[in-house]
Amino acid sequence: MVTFDCRAERVDGVTLVTATVGDMAEPTRITVQNCLDGPVWPPRQQGVPEAGWTEDGFDGVVGPGTHALGYATPAPPADQPAALIGAEPAPEEAPADQRLDSEDAVVRELGDPSPPADAVPVGQPAQATAPAGRQPDIPAVEWDNRREDPRPAAGQPPAGSGAASARQSKQQLPDTVLQWLDTVARRIDRAERLDGADSLSAATAAVRAAGGLSGVRTVATRAETDEQMLRALARRAERLADRRAAATVPTETLSRLA
Repeated sequence: MVTFDCRAERVDGVTLVTATVGDMAEPTRITVQNCLDGPVWPPRQQGVPEAGWTEDGFDGVVGPGTHALGYATPAPPADQPAALIGAEPAPEEAPADQRLDSEDAVVRELGDPSPPADAVPVGQPAQATAPAGRQPDIPAVEWDNRREDPRPAAGQPPAGSGAASARQSKQQLPDTVLQWLDTVARRIDRAERLDGADSLSAATAAVRAAGGLSGVRTVATRAETDEQMLRALARRAERLADRRAAATVPTETLSRLA
């Protein structure tokens, strides 16, 4: 039988609600409704609400096990901040956060294509706001995919130099490696924000940016695994690079023998 528990905490003028849905043996469509007298401020990713969130709460498919759903609202807390009003097995449906069937889903996965503010020429107003109908993250998410001007700036080495090659190394990595590194980098960014929060307002903003309390738990539980995998990758890559550098293929000799 699906279990449900929720609680609310008032922090710096904002009510943070955490609802836990558990004991699901298979993918399940759940509907959690906000019971407080105020709007739902859902967790956001890349400036748009995370998958499954609506203006009333959460309605989407989650995987087996236990899931924590967190959101904020300006309304004061109450004994019953949220309610589970639906839980139906959905074995044929993909979890909400794995679907790419809408514009918002693509933005969550790949990021907003709008240029960063510092890419706008001086003298022109920077379009810092998100597209219509879309609220920005709090705090704003840094731009991670900047396009570099192919012309070297004054004092910088030419494109063929070692420094330029280092800047371009990310573009030379396979897509699957890039995707994994970018995922780990997002978790590290969130961890650094949470670690650097030195006030209630900063902590509240960091929790929101991490995707709510469930996102905070994910960042915390993945920390050791992420570090071990990154260090293992670095060691393996260094050994392979040394072997590759030492292995010289005698092309001309082989050509003569053939």
